[in-house]
Amino acid sequence: MYLKFKLNLRPIYFVTLFVGYYFLFFNQTNVLAENGQQNPFSAIADYNIVAVGDFSCNEDAKKTVLNMINIDPELLLGLGDYSYETSAKCWKDIVGGIDSQKIKISFGNHEFEDESLLKQYMDYTNLDNQYYSFDRNNVHFISMATEVPYEQGSEQFEFVKHDLMKTKTNSSIDWIIVYYHQPMYTSKTIHEGLESLRDLYHSLFHEYGVDLVLQGHVHNYQRTYPLIYNSENPSNPTITQSAILDFRNNEENIVYEEDEGPVFAIVGTGGRELHGLDDQAYFTATQLEEHGFLEVKTINNGKSLVGQFYSNNGNIIKDKFIIEKSTSTVNRTLDDDVSTNNLVICDKLISFGHSLLNEWEQGHLTGEQALLLGEHAKILMTESRCIN
Repeated sequence: MYLKFKLNLRPIYFVTLFVGYYFLFFNQTNVLAENGQQNPFSAIADYNIVAVGDFSCNEDAKKTVLNMINIDPELLLGLGDYSYETSAKCWKDIVGGIDSQKIKISFGNHEFEDESLLKQYMDYTNLDNQYYSFDRNNVHFISMATEVPYEQGSEQFEFVKHDLMKTKTNSSIDWIIVYYHQPMYTSKTIHEGLESLRDLYHSLFHEYGVDLVLQGHVHNYQRTYPLIYNSENPSNPTITQSAILDFRNNEENIVYEEDEGPVFAIVGTGGRELHGLDDQAYFTATQLEEHGFLEVKTINNGKSLVGQFYSNNGNIIKDKFIIEKSTSTVNRTLDDDVSTNNLVICDKLISFGHSLLNEWEQGHLTGEQALLLGEHAKILMTESRCIN
């Protein structure tokens, strides 16, 4: 199996950053107060959304919606495939406890089974196009449509590309979340990843700073490491070294730093019969065969993006990950001098090795997966001069 890692080190100058921000913040606050202007450094309130697709109109779907309502989301992102019928009525009844103005959906293949069905959903959610974008607080959302043309040169491609270009220059946006129906990457299950979508959009997402990609169609839950498109072997995306170094770095949380590549999550767990998982891909950090939903929230003045998968079995959190804002724009490669960082790198790699052993002992990783990741950790330790 082909894997490629990239050393992505970001030295953190805590004292300099803190002191500089302290004086900038308070000086700006005083000046603005004297002039009666609004302070642009004002705190960003915490904000939460939920995301899930592949509902159906059964008891499992009702339970998923009830559990979502219980955490009081400010937005529901639909990942496609809702009623599985020729009418949207039963699904609208199930989600009736959520204000339709808070529902932002993408469209799946089952929304095209009847000529009037697509229009029913668009009217209910007040949409005039299948692909669109919007902002909430410091988060930019792009809803794509995998059931209409998306190839290079299509109207959708031009829309997505120009939208990402515009968003990258918007200083008020810290996070970009893209969502659609059919996934790019998946572990082995009933459906495969959509290769044409992957080969065109993954590198575009990384270039313009997409942080999280939400998908449906596959009826289970999967969440990847941050991934970079591998043009030499597209089916085997690259996991950056820094993502591996952060793996289980905190015993309670899995923390990634932005710019390591998008995290891809499949949340086709709304209620429809689940799809079995035959294997776990090396790029998949967590996978579950359970109904439930993903909550995504911003915390820490909008500088942390937290994802939590709630299982309908007891409404408990079965997966949690955090993406943190970059503390520095300094990026280094293996050709750079890394001597001052070696001790930190080696400590993290050793911790990673212990985490691998623990994950294997608890049955979260197969022996083959643990050996594969362990071999690459050994290579990284050699490259970082931790071992000879």
